[in-house]
Amino acid sequence: MKESKNPARPESVTLRQLRAFVAVAQEQSITRAAQRLHLTASALSMLVSSLEGELAVRLFERTTRRVVLTEEGQSLLPLVQTVFKDLDQAFDGLRQLSDRRSGRFAVATSPLLAATLLPSLLASFRIRFPGIEIDLMDLPVDGIAKAVLEGQADFGVCTADKEMAGLVATTLYQDRLMLACLADHPLAMRKEVRWSELTGEPLALLRHGSGLRTLVERGFSEAGEPLMPAFQVAHVSTAVGLVEAGLAVAILPSYALSRTRSPSVVAVPLTSPVMLRNIVALTDSKRQLTVPCEAFLAHFKSGVTELTPGKMQTMLRMRKTD
Repeated sequence: MKESKNPARPESVTLRQLRAFVAVAQEQSITRAAQRLHLTASALSMLVSSLEGELAVRLFERTTRRVVLTEEGQSLLPLVQTVFKDLDQAFDGLRQLSDRRSGRFAVATSPLLAATLLPSLLASFRIRFPGIEIDLMDLPVDGIAKAVLEGQADFGVCTADKEMAGLVATTLYQDRLMLACLADHPLAMRKEVRWSELTGEPLALLRHGSGLRTLVERGFSEAGEPLMPAFQVAHVSTAVGLVEAGLAVAILPSYALSRTRSPSVVAVPLTSPVMLRNIVALTDSKRQLTVPCEAFLAHFKSGVTELTPGKMQTMLRMRKTD
């Protein structure tokens, strides 16, 4: 009794055979399919014939003018096309993963963010993706947009209060304004402090023209209280220094207090009203971000949540007791 041919096993069929099958099915011509795959017609015919031999079925009916699928070939074609589609997606994913693990980008940010939020985020990002090199540009606030538009930086991280032509601002984090005071201040142990309770306190504020000063003025206005600062300074570090010396209290974003040198400084969230400040990624509307850039911004969003006002308040109070 004649033995029947064993059915083909997956490992006995090659990708070259399947690609040859798909090309001939789509072109309906051995010659055109061979040109498309950069093969000779005889080599392509051998690949198709060997596949038919492995499967023990005829996949094509050959005429003098064209090559058409048999019923078995019509059943096989969509299955093979799905396999190649899945393979292409898998390879694209691998390429993106490879790109994500290596490369270089430049980020422009303000000196304050460069000294507070960015260092810890860059450090944790480097642990995850050691093959990605990062250029950090600490620039004046008005220089960040220029660096992105001129291509010196791939993107910026800053606080943006208005739209800028040619740039897209995507919110990464909303930071809440906090009262910064010494631990022995009467308001220091409160869970929250109302803006109206700051009347009469010696305030250290940034000068007119800064986004932070505008936000503070809005907070006092919404609370219906006058604003009479004791000190008006140009830099956040100066305001923090005045708080550390016991000369003033300050209204600052929580991240500005993450690097204070004094263990006696406490941050208390302000309420009535709650004033939020957006930290955004500033990107060029005409340029697509690279995969490493997107990886860092995703890391920023997840990592920056460690500096929520409640956690910042707890962290500073724990530092006081160390």
